[in-house]
Amino acid sequence: MTRSDWSTADELGWREAAWRWFLARGVEANLAEDLTQEAILRLLRCQQREQPLTRAYLHRVCQSVLYDHLRQCAREPNCQSLDACCCVAVAESGFQQAEDRVFLEQALGQLRPLERAIVEMHHLEEQTFETIAATLGIPVERAKKISQRAIKKMQQWARSSGGGVICLTTCP
Repeated sequence: MTRSDWSTADELGWREAAWRWFLARGVEANLAEDLTQEAILRLLRCQQREQPLTRAYLHRVCQSVLYDHLRQCAREPNCQSLDACCCVAVAESGFQQAEDRVFLEQALGQLRPLERAIVEMHHLEEQTFETIAATLGIPVERAKKISQRAIKKMQQWARSSGGGVICLTTCP
């Protein structure tokens, strides 16, 4: 069979036969699709060498593809279940939050005590400026101005240190 003899109908037939072969060996449907694709590629290479393609040869190619896949999986001990990946993602998220918290603490360390108190109370404890002003005994407008200047100071420090960007939302 030459390349011109290899029609789309033949390829679909070989693809269907290979897919059924993998399913008959207990291979999961999604993996069977991937392995079928590899088998078809190998069959096309054989066809380019003008090797005759028979059903028995298709089965040998499928068997070879399956064994190659199993050997590859045996060599890769890092294969993890989805649950294990989720646990790793949660742990990495926790590390990122810890790093963010350390970075925020360093940025807050650049502020004077009054600035730091206002920023912490407003942005971290989510207190209103009215409550902050009453607690610290200063006018509301002054608390807002100090907060704005402190945030700008923290952002400038973050840019100059190359650590990241500080973005704090403002509560009413």
